[in-house]
Amino acid sequence: MNICVFDTETTGLDKPFCYNIGYVIVNTETEEILLKKDFVVEQVWHNLPLFETAYYADKRQIYVKALKGRKTIMKKFGYITRETARDFETYEIENAYAFNSPFDERVFNFNCEWFKCINPFDNVKIFDIRSFAIEYLANNNYKKFCEKYELFTESGNYSTTAETFYRYIINSIDFDEKHTALADSEIEAEILFACGLSDNGMTETIPVPRSLERVTENYLGIKQDGQIVFETTYNKMTFYKKKGIIQLR
Repeated sequence: MNICVFDTETTGLDKPFCYNIGYVIVNTETEEILLKKDFVVEQVWHNLPLFETAYYADKRQIYVKALKGRKTIMKKFGYITRETARDFETYEIENAYAFNSPFDERVFNFNCEWFKCINPFDNVKIFDIRSFAIEYLANNNYKKFCEKYELFTESGNYSTTAETFYRYIINSIDFDEKHTALADSEIEAEILFACGLSDNGMTETIPVPRSLERVTENYLGIKQDGQIVFETTYNKMTFYKKKGIIQLR
């Protein structure tokens, strides 16, 4: 069957006005990309103060170049949703996928309501590629890859971004995610197929863990009068005080 892999770029999180929409339609048997679409949203693009609140506002020149080269087109949001719906009908799309899909789904819900237009995903099931990647790719070899290149979150767990998974798939630390909708959709489709889409089906929702825990062994030593009176190793620790005594649990 055919599926859609899509991505959105927005101005923010609370009110995620969308300025870039991209998607690919892919055949699950041949893994061939049948269609690519890339849109810049006219209403947000021309609202410069709003656009400049985007985290990736510095990429504006990339879109300017793409527009001049006709590699992307600028349309109003309602036009984009109607064309997307037509593509879904033409290619008989029942399932769509996005990396961290709850966010992209919320983007469409918010913008379709704001601009008073149809939502092309109303009759399409959306699945999260990140959940499949953690389930099928985040094995010991993946963790070794993250250890080798120190690919961790701020809290010290293993990174589970699309960029990190794609780096693992191609075995290259040099890849940098473009953070433009079509380019990200293309690599996310590759991540999906690396998970074994054809074999595993992936039409059931998998709970997504908040993080991929990284357990590290640490040393703790306590000195009294210059002498070590207690030492141990631990994975995670919580200190608490009870009657003036620091305890480890």
